[in-house]
Amino acid sequence: MVLFTRTRPRKKQIIKKRIMRILKWLALAIMAGIIYSFGVAVYENIKVDQSLEAFKARAEFEYQTEVETRPGVWQTRYFYKVSRETSYELADERSVFYTPTRVHLGQKGDIFVTQQSPFPHIKWFDPFMSYYFGGHAAIHDGNNRFIEATGFPDNDESLLGIIFHPGDQPHEYSVVVSRSATNYWLTKGYRPETDDQYPYYGSHYRTRFVGLRVKYITEDQIDGVVDFGNQLIENEALYNFLFFLDMKHKYYCTDLVSRAYQHVMVPEDRQRSYARALNDDRFITSVNDMILSNDTYIHFYVEIIDEEAHIYYLEDL
Repeated sequence: MVLFTRTRPRKKQIIKKRIMRILKWLALAIMAGIIYSFGVAVYENIKVDQSLEAFKARAEFEYQTEVETRPGVWQTRYFYKVSRETSYELADERSVFYTPTRVHLGQKGDIFVTQQSPFPHIKWFDPFMSYYFGGHAAIHDGNNRFIEATGFPDNDESLLGIIFHPGDQPHEYSVVVSRSATNYWLTKGYRPETDDQYPYYGSHYRTRFVGLRVKYITEDQIDGVVDFGNQLIENEALYNFLFFLDMKHKYYCTDLVSRAYQHVMVPEDRQRSYARALNDDRFITSVNDMILSNDTYIHFYVEIIDEEAHIYYLEDL
């Protein structure tokens, strides 16, 4: 009996030590992951800032004008022409603007991205989201509107209900891949003064955003990208609030863009839910991933300063 009572506590101590050792290594692994991801985020943000500054450094001031972006709403715009220098810039002779009037930016298949989150009024969350993932991404559909995935449920919708919905079954949720009503990115008067975001972004959608194109993309591929997005709209594909999980039938904004381009750029047998296009690390697609991708290049950059638009764009050929 004495031998039994001594052995049992010793086994408990051994098990306890093993559990503590596992927890210790798990904590170290989590800490290492956090440090690594922060390092990657810092590196990517520095590289993006350098890319944008390099693009602006190539610019030459062209002219200033007034543009009516909404009925009775006028915006001062400054245009800065950027020379086309690389082979992929010269190979694509399309204008950066939708029409010669230059009221709107974008052509079919163009990617619009912003690092600025949609939650500037949430102090603890805004810098995290902006720095790590970015604020939004959308695909120009060729008709001056955008194919996009947005995640703002109606008040009567359950977030858990959306998360646990399989995604490939009928539903009545509002958070789906959709088509925007307008080309809103450069519009002054987009946001009313009563909006929570007005103190941060003024009347504009965002105060900084970037246009991207894919190098040496063909017209057929661009058509395929938009067709892919149109199919998701028709299927009412749900927004993916879990981001790196549940990706078979659900999409978040940057994920939608990268997977639409994967559809036309990557052989079908190599395609994955984690897109293998416009995302060189092949994991969660962020705004910075798309800006820094070896497959993309900047074709315009916009800064809104005091409600005035400064537009840096690749010159017309």
